[in-house]
Amino acid sequence: MIGFVGWVLRRVVDEAERLYYDPAVVRAELKALEEELMRGEIDEEEFDRREDALLERLEEVRLHTPGRSWTP
Repeated sequence: MIGFVGWVLRRVVDEAERLYYDPAVVRAELKALEEELMRGEIDEEEFDRREDALLERLEEVRLHTPGRSWTP
């Protein structure tokens, strides 16, 4: 049973990392963030803070996948 739980946990972590390091996911989050700003759901300060975090994540993605063709 413990072996199965470990296997499941590894799969969950693998999927979470795949999504975290997927540049398409980060770009979609940037687009959604901009839409929130345009709808007035967040202010410029919140937008800037969250945008900075997402841009840092995109840089992390680029560094994590050095051999992969990457477009910002």
